[in-house]
Amino acid sequence: MQEDLVIYKEDYEIIKTVLDRLTRNTKAEISFITDIEGHCIAATGRQDESELNSISSLIAGSVAAVESIAQMLNIQRFSNILTESDDKNLYISDINKKIMLIVVFGKSSNIGLVRLRVKNAREELAKIFEQINRKIEKEMYDQGSPFDSVSDEEIDEIFGD
Repeated sequence: MQEDLVIYKEDYEIIKTVLDRLTRNTKAEISFITDIEGHCIAATGRQDESELNSISSLIAGSVAAVESIAQMLNIQRFSNILTESDDKNLYISDINKKIMLIVVFGKSSNIGLVRLRVKNAREELAKIFEQINRKIEKEMYDQGSPFDSVSDEEIDEIFGD
């Protein structure tokens, strides 16, 4: 289980801007980001939020199954998954090992254009999430260890040494 992802408001707004642009430029119904545990992080487009959480969970499970198939085929991992139906398509792309970008689009969208726009958005989002991770690491470093103010003598006294 991964630790909860912390996203500050300013980072969330930047993520939403990227998703809005992607949704608009691909004529998608919805674009959203989910983690590998199926938690929806951000979304734009036309979708009920309660359904989106269920869809995120199901996608996370599907991606885990596809990763197992990749291992059985001696493939390191699939970075993109395209699922097509008669009227809608689902395109899943890794942002990093823990986060995925999903785009749901109709037949009026060009698949090649969607792939190109998703690739560009994925690269932009990967940089954003790298910055978020650096902020979190810096804050953890700045806070220091909770044991910094405890002396060796105090630890010995607690444990009776």
